[in-house]
Amino acid sequence: MIGAVGYQEMMKTMAEKIRLLLLGTLLLVALPVGQERAGAQQVGGDTMAPSQGIFTRDQADLVLTLDQAVDLSLERSFTVYNLGQQYLQTNYLVENARRQLRTRINFDSTLPGITQMITPDLISDGMGGQELIFLRDSQSWVYSEINIVQPLITNGWLQLSTGLVGFDVFRELPNMNVESRSVQPSVGVQFNQPLFQYNQVRGTLRSASLSFESLDLRYTEDELRTINDVSQQYYNLYAQQEAVRLADERYRQSERNYQSGQRRLEAGLLAETDVMQLSVTRMNDLDALETAMNQLEQAQFAFNRMVGLPLDQQVWAEARQEYEPIAVDLERALELAFQNRSDLRRSEISREQLDLTLRQTRSDGRPDLQLNIGYDLTGNSSLTALPTQSWYTHLQESLDPENRSPNTNISMTLSIPLFDWGRNRSMVERIRSQIQVAERQIEETEQELIRTVTDRVRAVETAMRRLQIQEENVQVAQTSFDFAVRRFDRGEMTTTELARAQDQLSQTLNNRLNAWISFEMAKADLKEITLWDWETNTSAQRRTAPPEPFGWRRNGG
Repeated sequence: MIGAVGYQEMMKTMAEKIRLLLLGTLLLVALPVGQERAGAQQVGGDTMAPSQGIFTRDQADLVLTLDQAVDLSLERSFTVYNLGQQYLQTNYLVENARRQLRTRINFDSTLPGITQMITPDLISDGMGGQELIFLRDSQSWVYSEINIVQPLITNGWLQLSTGLVGFDVFRELPNMNVESRSVQPSVGVQFNQPLFQYNQVRGTLRSASLSFESLDLRYTEDELRTINDVSQQYYNLYAQQEAVRLADERYRQSERNYQSGQRRLEAGLLAETDVMQLSVTRMNDLDALETAMNQLEQAQFAFNRMVGLPLDQQVWAEARQEYEPIAVDLERALELAFQNRSDLRRSEISREQLDLTLRQTRSDGRPDLQLNIGYDLTGNSSLTALPTQSWYTHLQESLDPENRSPNTNISMTLSIPLFDWGRNRSMVERIRSQIQVAERQIEETEQELIRTVTDRVRAVETAMRRLQIQEENVQVAQTSFDFAVRRFDRGEMTTTELARAQDQLSQTLNNRLNAWISFEMAKADLKEITLWDWETNTSAQRRTAPPEPFGWRRNGG
């Protein structure tokens, strides 16, 4: 039997429990609808305003889509500039090789040249002895010559020379002084032709043309590689923006859960240890938000450096996580790669350039015969005159055919290397070894191309399947988290279970983002290796025009 006092105590306890229960119910009913839906909206939804201090689109100095970022990079980045300069430098080599066959005109002149000396000499003093005297010797001259040289495709050259040499000489002798003046105008032609030597002109032109062909073939591929690098930095920036947004949403959800826990603690519906756990989760999420913001700043610096923007400029990556599945056939991808890529052709070019080097090296160790022919059209004049006679008068006399003798020459010069301690042979064998490696490289390049294309096709297929799976996972995780928040608010779930649901949703959203970026980059890598746009089913085209030497077109100028 319960006494009166005990009965009264029991009734008080029951009344207190009922009061607390009613208070908790009223708090749940009074909970703002928007606040309850904060859990229902996805962590990473864009209907909630971001916290203060979070970088947003409105704060950006520049808003860029991926295409705009690529265009900006192609216009301003050092990587693209360096690619263009490499193209230009190789183009200059080709222009230099082509222009070596063009006529060259050189002008040499000395106006004037003066030499003055004092020379000691011993003369007889008339008494059987010798006397030391010093004699003056001076010479002045003028010299001008124009050479017109026409290189020949046969590795020889033809030269037309015209010149004028004038001397004014004074020489002091013991018993007299000698003064003379001489003018030698000349017009002559010379011809030189190596007969057994390696044709350096043809070899240089062919080697330069091969180098340019290799770079020209590689230009589009290098441009696509650069675009992929920019895309990677762009997606990294976008991913970090999303990471900050998700971290901010998670922190605010943790704050909301903590505030809800505080109200339930006051209502007596939640233990103090659970509220402390909610507080720990909230502070951990705040730390994760700070870390994400620091990583965003680093990603911003890396992106700005890649595209050539000032490091302090704030850029917002404007992207939509949308995608269209694509169908990629491996056989078709291999066919396009072998048709469009330059890997095999560039390996063949390297092999051909080594052949040219081998021919030149062999020629250096073989006999050489050169033909030289020269003919002075005006001949040589042996006239001299006194300084009192004017230069013009002497020039007229020296041009008189009667005062000029013919000046012709012809020679055959044979050069035979007799012994060089095997130096040339060792160089030949070295190049032969390089040729063998180049031949094997062609085979390896073909196999490597097959492997790379296969890997990238598989990467696209894998990334696409992964993205489709993550799309479904996000929907499931979002629904699960919304349900967990409602259960927690009704007191049907612990803080640990709520935190687990929140972790699962955050991880799923990150996985979906990473899967989408992986799919986009896998498509870009496949486009680079096949030079084919699989989304539009068209050939990949150059997005920049490579520079031309001297501002001229390669086929002109």
